[in-house]
Amino acid sequence: MKTASIPVTLRTSNYRLSANSDFLDALEGAGLRDAAGFAKVLRSGRELPGGRGPQRLVELPGTGAMLRLREARRGGVIGRFLASRYLSPIRVARELELWLVLCERGAPLPTPVAAISRRRGVLWESHFGTLDRPESLDGLAWLRASPSPEALRHAARALGAGLRRFHDAGAAHGDLNLRNVLFEGDAAGLRCFFIDLAHAHPLRLVSAPERMRDWMRLARSIEKCGLAPMLGVRFRALALSAYCAGDRGLRKALLASSRREHRRLVRHRLGWRIAGRATVGGVLLASVALVAPGCGDPALSALESPRSPDWSILAVGDTGRAGVRADWIEGQLAVAGAMTREARRAPVDGLLFLGDNFYDRGLSEADLVKRIRVNLVRPYCHFLALAGPRSAEVAAACPLAAEQRRPVPLFAVLGNHDLEGPESVRLQREAIPRFLPDWRMSEGLTRVVELHPGVSLILFESEIAIDDRAAIHRELLAAIRSARGPWRILATHRPIATDDFGRPPKGGYPDWVRDVIAEAAVPVQLVLCGHHHSLQAFALGGPTPLLQIGAGSGSRAEPPLATGHADLRYSNQTLGFVRVDLRGEQEDERLEVTLYTVPPWPWLERMLGHRPGARFSVDGSGRVESLPVLDDGSLPDA
Repeated sequence: MKTASIPVTLRTSNYRLSANSDFLDALEGAGLRDAAGFAKVLRSGRELPGGRGPQRLVELPGTGAMLRLREARRGGVIGRFLASRYLSPIRVARELELWLVLCERGAPLPTPVAAISRRRGVLWESHFGTLDRPESLDGLAWLRASPSPEALRHAARALGAGLRRFHDAGAAHGDLNLRNVLFEGDAAGLRCFFIDLAHAHPLRLVSAPERMRDWMRLARSIEKCGLAPMLGVRFRALALSAYCAGDRGLRKALLASSRREHRRLVRHRLGWRIAGRATVGGVLLASVALVAPGCGDPALSALESPRSPDWSILAVGDTGRAGVRADWIEGQLAVAGAMTREARRAPVDGLLFLGDNFYDRGLSEADLVKRIRVNLVRPYCHFLALAGPRSAEVAAACPLAAEQRRPVPLFAVLGNHDLEGPESVRLQREAIPRFLPDWRMSEGLTRVVELHPGVSLILFESEIAIDDRAAIHRELLAAIRSARGPWRILATHRPIATDDFGRPPKGGYPDWVRDVIAEAAVPVQLVLCGHHHSLQAFALGGPTPLLQIGAGSGSRAEPPLATGHADLRYSNQTLGFVRVDLRGEQEDERLEVTLYTVPPWPWLERMLGHRPGARFSVDGSGRVESLPVLDDGSLPDA
């Protein structure tokens, strides 16, 4: 269907409809001829989440297609107050004109249908409509659906080729973020489309700096969403190669324009960090850094080097592989190596294992010594005091001398695999401490450990009583109420934010635990769990606010990964671990939680190191705040 570049406009004193002429009859048939009909359509249309606000699907009579209406919302601070209201209806009408022109020139855009505005008092509320593409996902949702490495490669090529077509059509996007990129199809047939041209501006020829500016806007979006580790150097190189399509002159011009954009990226990172801290001192410090370049480095250094935490712990789950892979590609060794380097960078006060410590059937007497050597001593040697009555039997597996180690308490809960063998629970609780004297577990369903003045760790064995509501209520309620706090951290194996498939729970164990936390009437600010082999974060609201962190990718990463979950703050199907720090004083005291991603193989981890994927702050009431992540999500320069 060929689109016309000049839309047809219907107007009254309180309503404007600018329409693609090919769809004017269908729009009128849908009831969109006047303000009253538009209001009725908004009420009856199927609401969908997306972008800065909800979207609605409306049937277009006679076309067999659906119209997707999105609010033309403002961004930034002003958007919180004015939302989709403007002084005139001109903005969305001009956007429709641009869409039509770019579509005629071959830009990869959904088919534009209408720009609609209605007067609300002295302002105009605006919506923009395109034909719905039901098989497409925005970039953020697509990435959170855990695409395969092959799909990521195809996505990189589709993104590069699609953005090249968009720029060659004669426009710079101006707001290229993950929400404004759509992916559709699978495998080699993957296609890329772009939406939301509110900030786009038409150009006779899009210059290399304009092109690079769009690339770097997308890079900043990827970084802010914590997805830079997933889209590594290989992804970016493939995307750039597809974009340039062998044009060496364009590639050279893009890279020559990248230096300015890298400086812009540094300023944005600083702004994210200030926003996370939200202090007057931080704003003043940033002003000095940005206005006086000679003072920039000390200021940035001061922001990136906060006062040492008062207390810290590392947590990881689902670690206990049975040596089924060669050492040089064993995920547990990669994560353990990263945890060792993190503890050397900033010492910690404990190590927490979140269950499934020994795959696949727990421990047995026959392999007790071997499994302790392979799954505990060798990977976590840096953290161990090998001074128990049987430590000599496993000490040779530790590659570090005593003076090179920094022993800390080791806390552990049981996972579902740890319960498979008939001897496993007893051996983990009673035998391991004879080899590793700092190993601590519960003797029953719960155990409360006062780790630091004001910090209580509640070890909770989710698997022992997974179906026993009465036992969970009785034991967990007593444990929470006995914890001194005011900071209470619940360590368990199975998540309470999702069911076993990553979906919002509907009764059973997760709801039982959350009900107990609410009934305890004292805050539990943080829940650490494993079971799902990924890194995930959920900010739970009622019945009591808290942050749940899933860190079950201590040896392998695989589905399920939560998607479409209202409480989801971060998810990444990658190896990794978690660091928890207690910072601040008195009313400013808080828990800071950092999820670190780790490359899949030990040799690669040693080369690239671990990287922060997401950071959160939790206050005493359990309120969660996202903190910026300083990570390089820029376009590669090679």
